Order: sequence, then C-alpha cells, then structure tokens
Amino acid sequence: MFSGFKPFFKRGLGALLPTIVTIGLLVWAYRFVDENFAKYITRGLVSLYAIGGEPKEFLGINEHAALELGDPIDEWDPVTGRRLTVQYKAMTAKGLGMGKGVTDADQDFALQRRKEAMWELVSRKWRIFSAIGFLIAAVLICVMGYFLASFIGRTTWLIVERAVKKIPVIGAIYPNIKQVTDFFISDKSVEFSGVVAVQYPRKGVWSVGLVTGSPMPVIDREDPRELLTVFVPSSPTPVTGYTITVAREDVLVLPMTIDDALRYTISAGVVKPPLVAEQTEALAAG
Repeated sequence: MFSGFKPFFKRGLGALLPTIVTIGLLVWAYRFVDENFAKYITRGLVSLYAIGGEPKEFLGINEHAALELGDPIDEWDPVTGRRLTVQYKAMTAKGLGMGKGVTDADQDFALQRRKEAMWELVSRKWRIFSAIGFLIAAVLICVMGYFLASFIGRTTWLIVERAVKKIPVIGAIYPNIKQVTDFFISDKSVEFSGVVAVQYPRKGVWSVGLVTGSPMPVIDREDPRELLTVFVPSSPTPVTGYTITVAREDVLVLPMTIDDALRYTISAGVVKPPLVAEQTEALAAG
C-alpha cells in the first residue's frame, strides 16, 4: 500500500529539499549577522534613541508590553502572579519618583534606564528598528570589504593575519578556516577544461577527474611527457578531493560535461550522463 507512495515522496522531497536547504542557509546567515553584529549595533541605537526621550504613545510601549516582550527574571508580581521582566523593573523603578533618599543622580539614572528599556521594547515589537541595525551591519561589512580592496587595507589585513597566525592554537586553526571560507566566498572560480578517467589511486582502478590545466613548471621540467593537472573529486561532496599530475597518454577523455561529472560523483555513480547511459544499455543488451 505504502510502496506506491514511495516514488512520489522521493520526487517531492527531491523538489523541495534544495529550496528548504537554501532558505535554511539564508536564515542561518541572517541570524549569524544579527547575533554577532546587528544586535550590538541595535543596542547602541537604543542608547541614541533614549537621548531624545521616551517613545511616543502610538508605539504602544507600556507596562503590559514590558511583561510580554521583556527578558524574564525570577520574580513575580504578588498581585497578578505574572513573571516580571528586566524592562518592567526598569520602567517601574522606585528612583523614577522624587522621594526620601532619592538623589538627582539616582533619578537621572533611573529615567535613563527607563527610556533605554522602553526603546529596547520598541525594537522588539517593531522589527523595523532591529532591521535598521541589520542594515547598518551589512553596510559596515561592505565598507570593510571596500577598505580591504585598497592597498592600505590589504597591507593592514596582512599584518593582522600574521599576528593572528602567531597566537597559539588560534594560529593552527585560522589558516584552515580561511581556506574553507575563501573557497565558498571567493569570486575566482576554478575553470575545468574537460572530464577524463584516470587510474587512481592505483593502476587498474579508474576514477573520474576534472582537468584543471597544465602542471607546475618544476614537475613539467622533470618529466618529458605531456602532463595534465587533474582534480579527482570525492563522493558525495565533490568540493573535496585530490589534485594529481598525470601524463596525457594515461587518461581517457570521457563524453560528458562538467555538470554531468559532478552529478555522477555526487550520486556515487548512480546518475550517469545520457550518452554514457545509452552506451551502458547497449552493452547490456549486446
């Protein structure tokens, strides 16, 4: 009964999974920027907003909003039994009113805390205020990239990187992380000129490889044969693999495109290019 649904489930999953993964990566990137950059920029903006006074009434920031949107603390209202929040406490602090033992400095501090707490609630209730912090973070990242593109920026960053690499533990991790990020973010793309089959990792075992170009000069000078540099991707993640140098006479040119070769690798050989599939069927029929 359920076996009839299996092909449809796989087909639907195959159609939806790339979209879901893409959306998931975008959400992760947004949260990463928001948590590590935008959040602190928003906090700075909250302090600037507070200089101008309390939020206007039409924004709907009151004690009820402080209980709904604030950061909970281990304290409850004795009358309503509701859990109190940091923002609620700041908005109802005793120092807000001039009373016995309350100095002007105490009142000023309490009023500033109240305004900051209210603007913090504004940024949570009206996400546009938090979006401003995110946009500023994105602009700052672009400005950083523009600066690093200049001679002074590149020189400065090289000095910083050298200093980081000298730090114990961090110096051992940073270069590897940088290689991974550079691979995914760099504008430079690896150009493959063809698909070949090469006997690797030993003679008699054939692997699919992507020709990247000519070999290193030092190797080319030592070997009189015509050499090729070939990238042998691994399954099911073709972004990793091995780079080898082989003689042109030792490789077989395959009738497939780069995309066909990558699909073949990702599927561990299950998905074959059309021409290869036809040849396979013809051999099986013969």
